Amino acid sequence: YMARLSRQVKETIKIVAVVLVIGVLLFFYWIYPLNRAKAMWGRPDLDSYHSDSTLLMMNDPSAFISPSMIVDTFRVESDGSTSLACLYLHPLEHVSLRGTVLLVHSERSERGSLRALARSLADSGFGVVVYDQRASGLSTGKYHGDGRMEAADLEAVIGYLGLHNQLTGPVIVAGWKLGADAALAAATEEKRISAVLAVEPYLSSNRMIDSYRAEFSGWWFPLYRTAIWFWYNARSSYGLEYLDADEVPAVACRTVLMVTEEQRQSSEILSLSAK
Repeated sequence: YMARLSRQVKETIKIVAVVLVIGVLLFFYWIYPLNRAKAMWGRPDLDSYHSDSTLLMMNDPSAFISPSMIVDTFRVESDGSTSLACLYLHPLEHVSLRGTVLLVHSERSERGSLRALARSLADSGFGVVVYDQRASGLSTGKYHGDGRMEAADLEAVIGYLGLHNQLTGPVIVAGWKLGADAALAAATEEKRISAVLAVEPYLSSNRMIDSYRAEFSGWWFPLYRTAIWFWYNARSSYGLEYLDADEVPAVACRTVLMVTEEQRQSSEILSLSAK
């Protein structure tokens, strides 16, 4: 009887162990990365976001208006499903335009974060364009991309400006983090971009995911990057390819990189500098 009970206990323990292992695997490779992908790549107001209400909201320029400039509002349809809320800041009428500067904020902010810089550039004689990136502010979209979607958005904005004769050369793009990746990628396609200022770009999927994991205090587990990237693509429906450090494209125009000393030693920055 004791031997039979012992065998039953052993079988029970095995079943419980298998269930626990399956539960752990489901948690770390499905539930947890699915939740983290939403937090890392989703817009801040994702749970209450409705695209119709965003489109109906006014593209309010009041935060950028000052006595020394005029602010025009416009929207750009990027990919058929993304509407970008844009502003064009004109300097005083008697000032000759020195060029056009497009400012692309980071994925954790919105165009209002660039208000002081935009005003300063406009006061210096530049035509300045600021806009909310996809999945932020008054632009539509639930999830931001990895820089490639944002590069297409940036190219669409430049195309709109060119079509409406609001693009005075030289055309300079300044971007922060994801905006920096967008600026670098757009410059390889859009030849009207004369210069790029890229502040702390990610450049590769590895660096982006590692940065997000640190930012959100994410847990590490085997194949973490693969799992989080899979669920990000599933949630966003973008289907973006994973970019490695050796796939960083060469700069296409005059480019200034602003990175920390630690970042300068990364394989992505070294790869970019060598091209």
